[in-house]
Order: sequence, then structure tokens, then C-alpha cells
Amino acid sequence: MWGKSPVIKFLSTLLLFLTLEVISISFISSESIFQQAKISGVVIKLKSVMDGLASGVKYYFGLQNVNEMLVRENLRLLRENERLKAFTYTDVDSLSLKTPPSEDFSYIPAKIIANSTNKLHNYLILNKGRVHGVRKDMGVISAVGVVGVISAVSDKYSYVISFLNINQSVSAMIKSSGTFGPMIWEGRRSDYAMLKEIPYHIDFMVGDTVVTSGFSSMFPPDVPLGTIRKSSVTKGSYNNIQVKLFQNFNSLHYVNIVVNNNKDELDFIQRGSNGSVR
Repeated sequence: MWGKSPVIKFLSTLLLFLTLEVISISFISSESIFQQAKISGVVIKLKSVMDGLASGVKYYFGLQNVNEMLVRENLRLLRENERLKAFTYTDVDSLSLKTPPSEDFSYIPAKIIANSTNKLHNYLILNKGRVHGVRKDMGVISAVGVVGVISAVSDKYSYVISFLNINQSVSAMIKSSGTFGPMIWEGRRSDYAMLKEIPYHIDFMVGDTVVTSGFSSMFPPDVPLGTIRKSSVTKGSYNNIQVKLFQNFNSLHYVNIVVNNNKDELDFIQRGSNGSVR
């Protein structure tokens, strides 16, 4: 009775078929050079695909190490630049081998943990705060631009008003002429800004580099910002200049918080000039 069951017959037939199929493939692959090559080709193709995927995964996770290395190198170059400036602008007779001249700026590296770019009032949050030496109104830069200004600080985090904010501006300068004016973001594309109040008689060319002027306690001079794309005359005597920014805010992950080592003294002088201190 069991031998006549349709289910048993089907399973027996299927098992026999699979057994014969395995034996056939074994004979073919061992006897035929052509079939061996074909089967090996399939295996090699599958292996190459898997190796490619594995390599891609390793490359992706390796990018973080590369980025961190670049951040450290950029920070080293910023510090070296400040040291060179200090020696350049210090009276040679006053230099001491034991006491090097003080640097105007130092930097705190930070990682971005939140970043908005699609609003009119964009912001960032950084993983450095009060315990790391971060204070309100410090500037934030990258290797290729101004990122924003610290607006609020907690023990371990800081909130940054992004340059991509229609209420923000930075004092910028056309490097070829030294002429400066406010540069603002107009709330449109994240890769363009407008340099305003440049006198009509000033000569400049498309492609000229725009940098920070240094006329601000928040940002050091000569931070690269972008290049001139086009201009238009306003009020008959000023140029509004469109600047293509170097900084891509959509791919920004690491920044440097700017510490002005002379800020307390500058604030004291400014308060005195306003009559608050005598």
C-alpha cells in the first residue's frame, strides 16, 4: 500500500533525478575540457563579483580614516601657517629662541553630527563644546571656506549658524586687488554667494579668487572662499559679484573651530572706544 502512494512515488522520482543530475555534472566537469572551462568561468565570475563587493565595502569604511587623516593634515597646516605669520609680523629684534611669538589664531577640530542645507536659516551641530574650549561667537571654517559662527554651546556640543543663512555675512576680499566687502548667501543655490559693495572702478576678472579679509575677530585672513563668476552694477557705483564657493556644504563632515587668541584684548579696546571703559 505504501509503495503505491503518489507522494512517495514523486519524492522517489525527484531524489533519483537529483542524484543522476549530480553524477552527470561530475562526469561532464571531469571529462570535458570545454565544460570544465565553462563551469570554472561561472565560478570565477561569481568570485570576482563577490570580491568587488567586498572591496567596495572596505573602501567605504576606509574613507573615514582617509578623511580623518586629511583633517589632521589640514589642522597641522593651519597651525604652521599661524606660526609663520607670527614670525613674519613680529619685530626681528624682539624674537627670542626660548619664547616664540604668539599665534593670533588656534583651532579646535570638530566633527559635524547634524547639518541642514535646504532652509533659509541653516545650521550645524558639532561634537565639541565648552569642555573642549569652545565659546559662543567663535568662527567655524573648513580648508576651503567659512562654515559659520558658533551660536550656542553645551558641555559637549555646539550649535552653529551656517553661512547658508540669509542673516549671515562674512568680510571677503578680492585677492588680486585687496578690495573687500560683505559676502552673503541669498538663499538660493548652496554653492553660490554674493560679494557686495565693491566700488565700480575696481578692476577684477572672472576667475579671480575671493578670500576672507581678516577684518573680523572670528576668521583669520586669506581663507579661500571661491572664485568670481559674474557681476552686475547696482546704484550706479557698486558691483555685486557672484562668487562660486569652493565649499560643498552637502559633503561637509569635518571642520575647524577658530580660536582668536587676542579676542579678550580686542573686545576690551572696542568697549573702550565706545566709552564703556576709560
